[in-house]
Amino acid sequence: MPLWFELAALMVAAYGAGIGIGWALWGRHDQQED
Repeated sequence: MPLWFELAALMVAAYGAGIGIGWALWGRHDQQED
């Protein structure tokens, strides 16, 4: 596997993990149950 592909995949995975963690921590607090 080329090094650039491995770095790109790692950046995409870290980005997705950051979005998921951010949503789990802050996203659910914005939702109000009626």
